Amino acid sequence: MRIAFFTFSDVLFKQISETFEQNGTSCTRFTDELSLIRFLQRNSAALVIFDATQSQIPALATLKWRTCHFRTDLPVMMIGRSWDSEAVIEALDAGVDEVVIGTASVDEIMARARRSIARCRGSRVVDRLTVAGYTVDRTARTVSYGERCVALTARELSLAWLLLMNAGSLMSREQLANAVWGKDADLAGRSLEQHIYKLRSKLALDGRDGSQLKTVYSLGYVFIARHDEAADSRQPMAA
Repeated sequence: MRIAFFTFSDVLFKQISETFEQNGTSCTRFTDELSLIRFLQRNSAALVIFDATQSQIPALATLKWRTCHFRTDLPVMMIGRSWDSEAVIEALDAGVDEVVIGTASVDEIMARARRSIARCRGSRVVDRLTVAGYTVDRTARTVSYGERCVALTARELSLAWLLLMNAGSLMSREQLANAVWGKDADLAGRSLEQHIYKLRSKLALDGRDGSQLKTVYSLGYVFIARHDEAADSRQPMAA
C-alpha cells in the first residue's frame, strides 16, 4: 500500500514515512500539487495526506482532480496546523475527508489514516449528477437534457461534471487544466478551449435556452443555470 504525502517539512516527512513503512506502507513525498496529480494519474494510492502548516487548504487542485475523475476511493487527510472551527468547516466543505486538529502524535495520524482508508473503501461510487435539468451519467458517458442524450468523450465528461458540480462558481483555467489534464493552463490551454467550445455546442450552453457556459475573460469559465432552475440543488446519485 502507498501513501502520497504533500509536505515541505523534511522532519515531518521522516517521522510519518518511517512509521508508515514499519507497518508495510510506503510514502511518496511531494512539494507541489501538479506533480502529485500526475503521480495519482499513473499510480495507485490508498490515501493522500496534506501538511497544512504553511497553507490553509493546499489541496484544492487535488480535490478538483479527484472530483472530476470520480475517485471516491481516494481519501484526503489534512494535518499539521492549529485549526479553528471556521478553518475546519472550510476544509470539510472543500472535500477533505479527515482533519487532524492541533499537533497530533504519529500514532493518532496512523489511526485516522486507517479509518479514512477503510471508510472510502466502503463508499458507493457516484454515477450520476443532475443540475438544472442536465444529468451527467459517468457510466454511460452521456449528458441528458430535455429530450436529448449526448455522448461525450472522457475529458468532455470530466469537464461537464466539474463545471456542473460547481454551478454558479467560477472555475479557473488553472483549476480545470490541473484537474482534467494534469497540466498547467499554459500547456493545456488550446485543448481546454476546444473542449469548452464542444461542450457549449453539444449541450446547447450558449444561453439561448437559458443555461450557459460563460467565459470570464482571461480567468476561466462558469456554468450558469437558467433562472427558473437556478434554485435546484445539485443531486449526485450513487450506484
